[in-house]
Amino acid sequence: MFWLVQLLVPIGVAVVLPIAVVAIVFKSAMASERNRKEIVLAALEKNPDIDVELLMKNLKKSEKLIKEKLLANLQHGCLCCLMGVAFVLLYFFLSVQKEILIIAGAALIAIGIAFLVSYFVGRRMLEKEMEAEEQNMKQE
Repeated sequence: MFWLVQLLVPIGVAVVLPIAVVAIVFKSAMASERNRKEIVLAALEKNPDIDVELLMKNLKKSEKLIKEKLLANLQHGCLCCLMGVAFVLLYFFLSVQKEILIIAGAALIAIGIAFLVSYFVGRRMLEKEMEAEEQNMKQE
């Protein structure tokens, strides 16, 4: 019976966890849209002459600047690489001989390198857009 539990738990986690994450994100987005709709309807009830487009623009989530997105990639890349190196060091230099450490370490290093490449390529490609965005911020 114990072997059945050992077999079913990883399968359950592999199937149920992604579905649960998607459901939570979807419900959160739906609740956010519902709240925005209720705010607009309440504003229209109190003042029918209100500009709905301006109100929706003000309610819209402020998007991150290009520079902030790139810096987030840099931060994630450094963090993943550092964690990957830590896992590899744990595997080789401490007496923690779990194969999952070397696998997770290699995967984290690869993910970190991908984030770092994304940062450096994005910085080079989006240089003009970042300058234009900064000029728009100064004008407003």
